[in-house]
Amino acid sequence: MSQYMSIIRNAVIFFPFVAALITIPILIFNYRKYGAIPKWNILMMYSFVFYMMCAYFFIILPLPPVSYVAHLHTPTYNLRPFTFVLEFIKHNPFSALHPGTWVAAIKAPTVLQPAFNIVLTIPFGFYLHYYFKRNLKQTILFSLLLSLFYELTQLSGLYGIYPRPYRLFDVDDLMLNTIGGVIGFYGASLIGRFLPNQEKIREKAHSKSQNISVIRRATALFIDLVIVNIVTILINFLPINNDFGLPVAFVLVIILPELFLRQTIGLKVLNMKITDKFGNQTHWWQIILRNLFGYGIIGGSFITAMKLLELTGTVPYSELSKINIFLGQISVVILLIFIDLLIEFFSIKHRLFFERLSGTDTRSTYKTKDLTR
Repeated sequence: MSQYMSIIRNAVIFFPFVAALITIPILIFNYRKYGAIPKWNILMMYSFVFYMMCAYFFIILPLPPVSYVAHLHTPTYNLRPFTFVLEFIKHNPFSALHPGTWVAAIKAPTVLQPAFNIVLTIPFGFYLHYYFKRNLKQTILFSLLLSLFYELTQLSGLYGIYPRPYRLFDVDDLMLNTIGGVIGFYGASLIGRFLPNQEKIREKAHSKSQNISVIRRATALFIDLVIVNIVTILINFLPINNDFGLPVAFVLVIILPELFLRQTIGLKVLNMKITDKFGNQTHWWQIILRNLFGYGIIGGSFITAMKLLELTGTVPYSELSKINIFLGQISVVILLIFIDLLIEFFSIKHRLFFERLSGTDTRSTYKTKDLTR
């Protein structure tokens, strides 16, 4: 049991890093498909990823030393089906006439090992049926393929890292894992009726598709800034002054698309578009003001605050009070920006300060026809 808990702890340690990698793709998928974030679906997705990590760690951990594996002479595979039944008959202490052997029989490896292989994929079958809406045939196929992936991982010596397998490729595991997936499938049919209905969850998400949340804005901004950085790197390879790389990339990725299309790539991906406050086409000067107030005030405030903090460690003591005064003023501006974002987070419809100052708005372009997808 302690070995199993240690493996789960390893999964807990690595999960935040994996979650950070998959968060943006998950947000993009949900905003594209539903127009909003179904919170229950997000919980299910992250729990599914965590389960898959735990299951994978169970089949590869603990990792033995390479030198130890190199000297192993144990069998590397078993292709005889139902070997686990023969092992139970030969080695398990169970006797129906002697109740004192029953507990020992349950604790014996000949029971625990097959039981573990069944239990390992029960959650997989549950997720396939309840969350991914797969039928029984698909669940059987995917459970078998998952098990085959696990067994080939072991047979390959963890993809060639080890000189030979340190665990047995067992055809019985393929059968037991598939049985576990089927049990999970039927378990989802029973337990699923007590869980939130997927169709109602999606309908609720569709009803919120016209709302522009802070998370939706931030995801679009993240996409745009990633593209800005990529374009900046490409520009810096050109025989020009590198000081112009970032400004040129910003104009190409942010300003020009907003001027001509009223959308950046991030806004397009997240089904959003810039309009005036009435939802109509904006003027070019409104786009310019929007970016000056938005990136100018927000970006300028944070950059100025960072520069002032750097100066506090280098300026003479006599000048430190002036720096602190300026830093306090900038802090007030940043606080007001956060308050504006906080209001946006809790409001159904709220225009951020740079939208109000420029007479613009951000509207959803999610179409109701997407409901049939």
